[in-house]
Amino acid sequence: MFAQQGRRAVARSMARAPSPLTAALLLCVVGSAGATSFCFNTSYVSTQLDLMLAEYERAELPPGAVRVRAALDVQHATIDDSTATVRLLAAMHLNWEDKRLSWNASSWGCHVTVTAAERLWLPDVNALNAVTGGNAAGVGLRARLFSEGRVAWVLRFDLTTPLSLALQAWPTDVQHVTFKFGSRHHGGLFNLSVEDFSHATVFESGTWELVKVSSTESTWRGGDVAAWQVTLRRRAAAHALAAGSVLAAAALLLLGAALLPPAARPALAATAALTASLWLVSALARLPGAAAAPQVMRVLSALCVCAALQGAGAALARRVAAVTSPPPAALRSLVTAASSLCNLAPPDGSSAEWSAWAAAAQLLDQVLQAALLFALFVLVCVYLAIP
Repeated sequence: MFAQQGRRAVARSMARAPSPLTAALLLCVVGSAGATSFCFNTSYVSTQLDLMLAEYERAELPPGAVRVRAALDVQHATIDDSTATVRLLAAMHLNWEDKRLSWNASSWGCHVTVTAAERLWLPDVNALNAVTGGNAAGVGLRARLFSEGRVAWVLRFDLTTPLSLALQAWPTDVQHVTFKFGSRHHGGLFNLSVEDFSHATVFESGTWELVKVSSTESTWRGGDVAAWQVTLRRRAAAHALAAGSVLAAAALLLLGAALLPPAARPALAATAALTASLWLVSALARLPGAAAAPQVMRVLSALCVCAALQGAGAALARRVAAVTSPPPAALRSLVTAASSLCNLAPPDGSSAEWSAWAAAAQLLDQVLQAALLFALFVLVCVYLAIP
């Protein structure tokens, strides 16, 4: 009644002095009157709802084939590396048709109302492959009823599930975990389907970044199951920077050692191996257990082996150059043939018998260094290919 009197007063004022301000006021009054007419008489709607639910049997299934549509809104997701588990906080929005809960919106003066979920038939939807923390997910939450017989209900989950960590791309690894929902009874009494969710998912900042949530439908244990795959990416920019810096420093040390004579080479090779080893030891203290080792740790471990081989090759070359016995004819022929491809002349111009062993030592050293530099190039390419 007050809304009607307000509209009449505004109409009379417009008739006397029409203006843009008057038009704006009229729109506000009409809009407020329309808003108040939405379930205006709440006591009458509550009485009618109680009368309808007095004849409602919540233990019985809704008439016809029951199709429950589910949409998952992930609000928080993180991974505990120490226990290899994933914790998920999410709200599942369920919708289904129950014609026993329909009414005439014109006579009730209301199109939508809410009621306690315990008064209605509710689908048995639970997490099938995760442990639910806290109390029941839907206790205390109210269901929304629509005049055409549609029911909307929200389930809240605090889930924890084990995860098989895939650490090949550590410290920038991406983990995938699938959560399955459905009836715990063998063969559900309703059809559960996945519905696209248009609400904004919370992409929070932290150690783990929620990349995406994709939905799938599958069948498990004879009943309909709705499954969502949650993709998380680790945020460890400092670890990635440290790994790249250690690899670059060790590679440069090995490259510099290759330019030195064999006598001065072991010191730089040992420094490169020590640099990579210290990082490996510190990384192992932070790395969780997994079925596969990270690719970056494999690269740095191989680099340590290359440093050890470089030092051993230098010692072997010096040992061969120190041989004083007459060289065999096959060695002389090999050195003569190789001297046409590379310079094998002894740097100090020693005797003819000793120079054959010195040339053989130089040839051996050059072959070992070429193989080492090729292996180093492959390791750098493998590291750069890590996603």
